[in-house]
Amino acid sequence: MIYYKQTRSRWQRRSIAVTFGVVLMNACGVGFDLPPAPKAETPRESAVILSVVRLALQWQPQSQFAGFYMARDKGLFRAAGLDVRLIHGNSDYSSLDRLRDGSADIATLFLADAIIAAAPRPPANPPQTGIVQLAQLVQRSNLMLVAWKDMGVTRARDLAGTRVSYWQGSFSSAFKAFFAANGVDPEPIPQYATVNLFLKRGVAACAAMEYNEYHRIWQSGIDDDRITAFRMRDYGLGFPEDGLYATATWVNQNPELARAVRSATLAGWDYARSHPEEAIDTVLAEAGLAGVPANRPQERWMLNHMIDSIFVPGAAPEELATLDRAEFNKAAQAMQSAGLLNRAPVFGEFAPFARSAP
Repeated sequence: MIYYKQTRSRWQRRSIAVTFGVVLMNACGVGFDLPPAPKAETPRESAVILSVVRLALQWQPQSQFAGFYMARDKGLFRAAGLDVRLIHGNSDYSSLDRLRDGSADIATLFLADAIIAAAPRPPANPPQTGIVQLAQLVQRSNLMLVAWKDMGVTRARDLAGTRVSYWQGSFSSAFKAFFAANGVDPEPIPQYATVNLFLKRGVAACAAMEYNEYHRIWQSGIDDDRITAFRMRDYGLGFPEDGLYATATWVNQNPELARAVRSATLAGWDYARSHPEEAIDTVLAEAGLAGVPANRPQERWMLNHMIDSIFVPGAAPEELATLDRAEFNKAAQAMQSAGLLNRAPVFGEFAPFARSAP
């Protein structure tokens, strides 16, 4: 767990940066309210109690979460009255696990996995979590499978009977839908924090994010002509990905906190977009503290893809961080067709902050 600690004098020095971050938010036409940036503190003002929010991220420190780091380090969470404590996930204990067991108040999740987690269950099953979305950050899919051509995989059907590694649990929904849609039944191999098993040819294919593992494979010396890339968006499974989620109970009890986290997170991503090298410096420092291998070219590649997936070129400002009902329906229908979902949650209950929600 990573806690953010800051001294009073450093907050005084950062008040200008906080003000600039909020101005950036307004300039981009983002329609979410942020509290005004704090002025230089007096001893009395510094005693204000902030609301603690535990926010679980899906993975280890990397540019996928740069906006959260900048919202924290530039005082944007604090300006919104928040003491946000970032918790990094791993392959053994996911952000969804933390949301379910109460060790996190908010979590980042892929849309397809969140829909399944929020789906109504028969009364005989354990009570449903009641997960709702606060913001749909990543608007387009970066999910893919990468396969060795010289192991005979050039089409989706060639995956039948092969060893394929992919992330288990809350990351697996789209892959299972992909296998079902193409009528293949590969041998699933759990994939953890690296693609080393793929590089050592222990599996014919592996899971990858276009902004992460795909680039790492290229960095390891594997040219594109040696691999087959199955991008989920090319197979009708290109769903929006990272979003902010909480339980319905928490949102009902803390509606203003939910809005504040949403707005300050967007301000953090806007700051990262305007200051990419500073954001990468922060990511590298965060990775170093956690003992996670990282390098600047990889994190720059990832940040550029994340920025383009959040601030989609050509999209209207009001579409920022908002879930489109059509995308929700497409993801839910794909999960149902794959046998992963019996009944979809009601859109307005699942995404109460979406523009088209009742």
